[in-house]
Amino acid sequence: MEWETRTLDRTGQTVVPFFALFVCFVVSPAVVLSASPAAAERTEGKQKAQIVAPDGVPYDNESSFDVMQMKPLCANLVANGSFEAGRYWPSDWQATDGLCTFWVAGGTDGARCLRICTDVLDAQWKAREDQVRAAVEQASRDGADPQTLPHDPFPPPPERIPTSPPYYDTVAGIHGVHYRSAYIPCAQGAVYRFSVDARTEAEGEPKVFIKGFFDEQMQTKAGVQVVRRDAYQAPIFLDPCDGQWRRYARLFRPSQSKTTLDGKPVMSQYLQVQIYAYWKPGNYYFDNVRLDIVGMEPQEPAAAPPKPKEAAKPSPALRDDEFPTFNP
Repeated sequence: MEWETRTLDRTGQTVVPFFALFVCFVVSPAVVLSASPAAAERTEGKQKAQIVAPDGVPYDNESSFDVMQMKPLCANLVANGSFEAGRYWPSDWQATDGLCTFWVAGGTDGARCLRICTDVLDAQWKAREDQVRAAVEQASRDGADPQTLPHDPFPPPPERIPTSPPYYDTVAGIHGVHYRSAYIPCAQGAVYRFSVDARTEAEGEPKVFIKGFFDEQMQTKAGVQVVRRDAYQAPIFLDPCDGQWRRYARLFRPSQSKTTLDGKPVMSQYLQVQIYAYWKPGNYYFDNVRLDIVGMEPQEPAAAPPKPKEAAKPSPALRDDEFPTFNP
């Protein structure tokens, strides 16, 4: 389990990141050797039973099992975490593009799940992403929710161009695919548990990032504008991940972040789940995404919000998925 601490400069870039790692406990071989065959068999059976969820989905390890035993203090904070609701794509998630992201039948919770394919030429995917984004923005400008339109607002996806080894020109080899949830208000002092079910046909190791954001007021010629910036991220590595559905879980504490801006602490106001698949090229499946509060920790009194500052000269805007995050 890790959480990230960072210092931001005025452009929003990370200056100093580091990670804290928890210690894994290993059972002493001497204990196993000293047990009788019958006792060892009972222990093995108990361990196998413990790492399988009541719905039959196995946990990736005993740590995930232990985390899932904590009682939640709220309902699932991820809207439509089972990917069941929606018309053209899952409600409360970004639009699927039909080239790299798909809303398909299957999964562990309900009848539908998310599929991400990274075996697509990066240039073709970027063109399709621009097309989908433009269609969503146009519908929004017209005052309509794209999901309520009588017809799918997106033009049909193009036929996938075949790829070939070594696949470094694919989405898997360059950007990977981020698939984002709606923003979730962040409760100060909350101890969160995140869990997700996943499998892959690609022999890869996907990740999920729980990212924290805050709104900064910037003084511009047009007046005070609000810019949403990221200040925190907690990754969960879905390893091992294979053809069998598995459940992965971890705890994280956004309020313990030491992120600073201009020497002052920055606390996350919103959280967002970002499912991320990259190398190796192929299909990745996700379902049953959950975010629960399982505890509360005391917090120091919040500081007064900073006054709006003059906006610095903007640098070229880049989305998360425009940064090369993997270099095979």
